[in-house]
Amino acid sequence: MIYDMIVIGAGASGMTAAACAADPNMISDKKTDPASKKQLKILLLEKNKKIGKKIYATGNGKCNIANQAFDINCYFSNNEFFPYKVIAADDYKKVISFFEQVGVLVSDENGYYYPMSRQASTVVWAFNDVLKKNEIEIHTGEQVAEISINKDHIYEIKTDHAVYHTKNVVLSCGGSAAPALGGTDAGLDLLEQLGVPVYQFHPALCKVKCTEDISELSGVRCKAGVYVECGENSTSDHEKEFGEVQFTDTCISGIVVFNQSHIIGEALEAGEHVRLHISPIPTMNKEDVLKYLRTFVKNNPERNIQACLNGLVHEKLGAYIIKKCGTEKKSVQQLSEKELVELAGILFDLRFEITDTAEITEAQVARGGADTRFVNPETMGLKMVPGCYVTGELLDVDGKCGGYNLMWAVITGMKAGKSIYDSYK
Repeated sequence: MIYDMIVIGAGASGMTAAACAADPNMISDKKTDPASKKQLKILLLEKNKKIGKKIYATGNGKCNIANQAFDINCYFSNNEFFPYKVIAADDYKKVISFFEQVGVLVSDENGYYYPMSRQASTVVWAFNDVLKKNEIEIHTGEQVAEISINKDHIYEIKTDHAVYHTKNVVLSCGGSAAPALGGTDAGLDLLEQLGVPVYQFHPALCKVKCTEDISELSGVRCKAGVYVECGENSTSDHEKEFGEVQFTDTCISGIVVFNQSHIIGEALEAGEHVRLHISPIPTMNKEDVLKYLRTFVKNNPERNIQACLNGLVHEKLGAYIIKKCGTEKKSVQQLSEKELVELAGILFDLRFEITDTAEITEAQVARGGADTRFVNPETMGLKMVPGCYVTGELLDVDGKCGGYNLMWAVITGMKAGKSIYDSYK
């Protein structure tokens, strides 16, 4: 038997591709008459025992499916503008519409979109039901090992269980991040078997390591402004990203740090010096901080410096900054003007020398994947291998935290699925 379509990988992009190839009415403005709809023979192959395993962890289990905010900094790729040829500013509406059609009501939380249930399992169940409804064959616990194409443009796919043949194949294998949830680099191997250039996977959306001893800051969380200094890719004080920063014994974490980790990882690989700038009092500029310190000294000359900083930052962070300034034993009235200025400077701009990112096992996504110069942004089809499509994280595109990666997975899955259906008209 020759399938019309085999999808390798039952993550969000793969399941979307299968669903949209089976029923184009899910995404098309012009509805197809059910009586005239082409019924494709579709097989979905998944190495895990269950479909959608990685989705369960999305948004800390709450499944942030899309984000209304959109600009040139939402996605990273070696082919810089490719993501914006694929996805547009209002495509979050398509993602919301898709999920609502499969029975997942969506709530808007300041431009972040979640299932109304706030449970990722709702999304997986909906995918499972729509696949069954459209009679899509699903094989779980089956690992693809080899892929090839013959002179008649029929793909042969060998797994550890069987050999399959298909006219079209969608590679939706994902990236190698979070292997405990099914992350793998197997997709790169399949791409290379087809002669497609790839970028190796590296961690993204992950914590970073620094030279400073931050063990005393373990457990501290603070709202902060963050930017990165690392050569040509440096951001600046004017481009700070604001959000929560978290400290562990050895690493700096939090969404705003995760969002900088792609730039940090690339810079470190290039041998560049990387410095992370954190403003732990994001609502105040340096002059405001200095004014506060001077006022505190004037009104409370007998109090110690820790008491002064406790009004501004977490006590552990205050103790760390005092030690950094070398002023542990002084009362505030003993501080010179120079020391006040130095203290204000550190409170406004706390710097850490970054040495590494977390391992791929701890990353939320992986950067790297199929070289997108060889991918059609309208269809997700490979220009050099007719009938082969690549979606989701297997493409060399990774997004910021906040629903961007799941939105990317769904949009690319939609495009691939629709393109394959349309090829049978």
